[in-house]
Amino acid sequence: MKKKALIGAVGMVLVGLGVLAYLAAPYVATPVFSAINSSREPVQVMAYWRNESKNLGTVAPGQKFKVNAEAAISFKAKFLNGRELASSEMYFTSGTSIEADITESGIELRYASRT
Repeated sequence: MKKKALIGAVGMVLVGLGVLAYLAAPYVATPVFSAINSSREPVQVMAYWRNESKNLGTVAPGQKFKVNAEAAISFKAKFLNGRELASSEMYFTSGTSIEADITESGIELRYASRT
C-alpha cells in the first residue's frame, strides 16, 4: 500500500513540474522577430537594439531572426531606388514576438502571437 502511495505522489509531482515548465516557457523563451515585406519590391533591412544591430539583407516575406536580450528594437528599410524608412522603437522581453510589417509607406511594429 505504501509503495502505491509513493508512486502516486511521485507521479503527481512529475505532472506538476511538467505543468509548471509549460506555463513558464513563454517567459524564458528567446524573443522572435518577423520582418514581413508587404511592399512590391525587395528591401534591405537592418534591426537595431541596445548598442547592437543585425543586417537582415534582402527581406523575403516572413523572414525571422532571434535576439536574446531585453531592450527596445527598431527597424530601417532601404528600397532599391534609395528611399529609406525607419520604424519607431518597441520594447521587447523574453517570450515576446514582434512583427515588423514593411510597406511602401512605412514600417509598422506590432506584438504577435507565438503560434
